[in-house]
Amino acid sequence: MKKALIIDDEVDLCMLLSMQLRSLGIANEYVNSITEAKEKFKNNRFGIVFLDLNLKDGTGYDMLEFISGFPKRQRVIVISAYDNERNKALDHGADFFLPKPFTKKKVAQIIDSI
Repeated sequence: MKKALIIDDEVDLCMLLSMQLRSLGIANEYVNSITEAKEKFKNNRFGIVFLDLNLKDGTGYDMLEFISGFPKRQRVIVISAYDNERNKALDHGADFFLPKPFTKKKVAQIIDSI
């Protein structure tokens, strides 16, 4: 099973999503900034990336651009409270858009479709 990286500045959300993913059999790690995410991503060993758009040291769009410089080995799921960002996120390379708040069922549906 693929490993997931969660990138979100809300620690509580990271912990919740991490537990949901573990219950679905997905090993995962989380970070709270673009800087940490870039360091973790250098090995490009994540098959799934959950990416918030608003982070303390940049935007999810910055991370999408960074990820585009690597061979495509992962599916990127942008998570955001702003549904109006959906098309822009998909245009910038995201594979899925998950609006906040989300349910375990919705996360499972996306994982199943990967």
